[in-house]
Amino acid sequence: MRPADACADTLRDSAGSLLLRILPRGPLADDGGLAFTAGACVYLPPGYLRSGLAYPVIYLLHGGGGDQADWMVFGQVPAIMDAAIAADPSAAAIVVAPDGTDAQWYDNIDGSLRNQRYVLDHLIPYVDRHFRTIASRDGRAIDGLSNGGYGALHLAARAPDRFVAAGSMSGNLAGLTFVGLAAGTAPAFARGSLPVELASNLDGIDVTMDIGTVCDADRMVDNCLAYQFEQVFVPANRAFSSRLAAVRAAGDGGLEYREGEGAHAWRWWSPWLRDRHLPFLLARLADPHPADVADPSPTPRADFRYRSVAPSFSVWGYQVDVARDVREFLDLRHVDRDGFEIQGSGRATVRTAGIYRPGAAYRVGGAADAPQVLVADPDGSLRIEVDLGPSHVVEQFTPPANAAEAAGGYWTVRRVTIGEEDA
Repeated sequence: MRPADACADTLRDSAGSLLLRILPRGPLADDGGLAFTAGACVYLPPGYLRSGLAYPVIYLLHGGGGDQADWMVFGQVPAIMDAAIAADPSAAAIVVAPDGTDAQWYDNIDGSLRNQRYVLDHLIPYVDRHFRTIASRDGRAIDGLSNGGYGALHLAARAPDRFVAAGSMSGNLAGLTFVGLAAGTAPAFARGSLPVELASNLDGIDVTMDIGTVCDADRMVDNCLAYQFEQVFVPANRAFSSRLAAVRAAGDGGLEYREGEGAHAWRWWSPWLRDRHLPFLLARLADPHPADVADPSPTPRADFRYRSVAPSFSVWGYQVDVARDVREFLDLRHVDRDGFEIQGSGRATVRTAGIYRPGAAYRVGGAADAPQVLVADPDGSLRIEVDLGPSHVVEQFTPPANAAEAAGGYWTVRRVTIGEEDA
């Protein structure tokens, strides 16, 4: 069944659920062509047209070789959601299944593919504009299978201020099939796109995971062929779950990680969604509420950390730009009203969230050799230039070519303090 057919309007009456296809605009490649595949299937819960309610949204990502229709057709999302809502009306949610260009849920290094930008910067805003959604972090969750499992955890780690929960089924968490992540061409880019390297970004996000490690029933189905394929992904799932548990402190988010009977097949993914992942996600999402009740404005976490190889990123209301000559991680740690710790090389510009008194003077220490006095702008933000020393000359994770490159240590770490000058 073609995506356009699978997502055609199937509304029978205004009390029934609706399945439709949307075509949001997306990012362009440098040559002007599309850097994404247009289209997403959208499930709207029974009674959506006349309820007047705003609903949480679950984003479901397909696997390699799939498309936007997979979850609706093979994954049986309409039937699963209809049954869950019939049993408990508070389970009502919108489900969005985008096309990921053969499940490559990242921005390619050459800009020819920009699926990360498509989902985060185009699809989500489009959904929030055109449907009655709970347009806040508490109203969004993301999940996926195989490459889509990788994509769900990758996108949640890239944008932890957008999602309250994430999931992965049979996840290809090492990006083993992703040509654009080839370690030989861009090791820092590759590692900067893998969930295991970004686990600390998932603070506050509850995660649910399933991977098949036992073959019993499938012996009578396909002689465990789908199970054997599944085993390729087991080491990366174990590594990620171990890393996530290791980097988290109490209260930083929950993890449900399951190994057991299963295989790389829809006969497992649909029941996992129905019986495990959907209840997990719904328990963490806000319940539907009247659409005229305003969603709370996003506020930064009281204390967060974040790492990225991107030269520019925005998270929790902070905008960070770094001038350097190579790809490598920039790490922010202990970010709160009193300042932050930053690690990297080159020169970073940090525009804080609007958490300070507009027009007030603040004494900033540690960003440079001498303290500075900065004035908060009308939005309550401070713009802080941080000197991280000379830029490195070789990309992170690339072995040094000579002794000179290897000498002299690596990172510059600065603790930047912020205090009101008049206090």
